[in-house]
Amino acid sequence: MRMNRSRILSFLCGLLLFSFGAAAQAASDGNTYTTPERLFYITRSLNKNLVCYDYRLTDGKLDKKDPIHVYWVNREEKVGQKEDINFFQRKMAYGYKQVEKGEDRVVFTLTAYPKRQMTLTGSASKGYKCYVSISGKQAVLRSLYVKTKPGNPMSVEYVELRGVTVEGGEAVTEQVRP
Repeated sequence: MRMNRSRILSFLCGLLLFSFGAAAQAASDGNTYTTPERLFYITRSLNKNLVCYDYRLTDGKLDKKDPIHVYWVNREEKVGQKEDINFFQRKMAYGYKQVEKGEDRVVFTLTAYPKRQMTLTGSASKGYKCYVSISGKQAVLRSLYVKTKPGNPMSVEYVELRGVTVEGGEAVTEQVRP
């Protein structure tokens, strides 16, 4: 009886470890839960969750009042679950401010870094993209990575912008330090 209990316990422990391993792999598989409207996303050194920025259309045109939908995608506890950012996150970190509006064009800045302007432009038929200067080159922004200081998750060490150049489609990155 003792040997059976030991085998069962070993089996259950192995199964539990396998389950945790599968969950960890699902969370770290690099899936960014891309949508057709995706402009860019933010990853952070704190965890594997994403902050996603998708363009929003109303009646086939860029929504003038709220052109960018910002939300979280959980890649740890509730893998794949989406949730809108809250008021505090919008006002202090992940929101955006419109600087200029046009028919199918919005110039905006991110709340956390108002020094760099970005341009959302395109068309409903071809899609929209976010353009920004990265390392002195005009680029389509794909993602940002936020590295926080060890031991202080509220303090940013640097932000890395990642994109592809408009001319040539070459990968380009730039680290911005506060």
